[in-house]
Amino acid sequence: MIRVGVVGYGTIGKRIVSAVLKQPDMVLVGIVKKTPDYSVKVGLSKGLRFFIPNEDLTHLWDEAGTKFYGTTAQLLEECDLVVDATPKGTGMNNKMIYESKGLKAIFQGGEPPEVADLSFVAQVNYEDSSGKRFLRVVSCNTTGLARLLHAINQEYPIDKAIVFLVRRSVDPNQDEKGVIDCVVPSFGISHHAKDLKTVLRDINVVTFAVKIPVTHFHVHMVSIKLRNGASLRDVIDLLEETRRIALISSKDKLSSTAKLFDFSRELERSRADFYENLVWLDSICVEGEWVHLMQAVHQEAIVIPENIDAIRAISNSADATTSMNLTDSSLSIRSSRFF
Repeated sequence: MIRVGVVGYGTIGKRIVSAVLKQPDMVLVGIVKKTPDYSVKVGLSKGLRFFIPNEDLTHLWDEAGTKFYGTTAQLLEECDLVVDATPKGTGMNNKMIYESKGLKAIFQGGEPPEVADLSFVAQVNYEDSSGKRFLRVVSCNTTGLARLLHAINQEYPIDKAIVFLVRRSVDPNQDEKGVIDCVVPSFGISHHAKDLKTVLRDINVVTFAVKIPVTHFHVHMVSIKLRNGASLRDVIDLLEETRRIALISSKDKLSSTAKLFDFSRELERSRADFYENLVWLDSICVEGEWVHLMQAVHQEAIVIPENIDAIRAISNSADATTSMNLTDSSLSIRSSRFF
């Protein structure tokens, strides 16, 4: 059993914890959380063990009457590795702590690539993680694009990809970041292309992005120029066979991200999460050497299977296929079509 500690219990940390608990080869040692909020009280009622970053925070937890099991240093003594799901920038500082304890660690996409030995997407470079000490699971947008472009490039080499990203502004519970009523463009080529090249180094891609005032899902509009072309049937067949990509159709009234959110609730998905790339079947079209399509990416969930696979990869406990099979089964991840 791989003994896992999770540092950070926000949008991603909560989901990593839930996913670790579902794995047959992992045990959750505990969670590091700074503030004793409602999520901690719910977690304690489920038997989770919480630790605080340092003893200076003891009075906050005592005043709240909330139990904790020690500090980060004490948690790390019990772990084989750590998944760091702290806010952007914190993981780089925490890395020194993990190094001092001789621990392996997995970081999130908000950290710079330099935090790790490898930027990780399971379907792209799982085997390359062998022997690495630190992995970085790339961002939600990068994960979704890497899965898609890697699958296509493997069968139909890509000459160039142009991607327009329509991004949610904040996650549903982030009211402290304010309410906006506008569209916020990223001027020039967005950072997503640079990040994508930390995983897919040989694909020529440019990305443009805007933020809009919603809290659920990103939408990608993707145009891909193939070196030798492919038929519409070829592209659809390929996507139907690709792990962690699921085809949906507006003919089923799945015509907006609002409908997708409701669809996840109808499926009784945990936390209404989608771990898959959701590609609209009726958006796929082929014009000569160009393939065009649209996909939705659930920003809260899509990186969770990557974190679970990263745990096995960095532990050298399973090969890529075995790990992804275990992860997909435990999280009920779909490929092909939902209907």
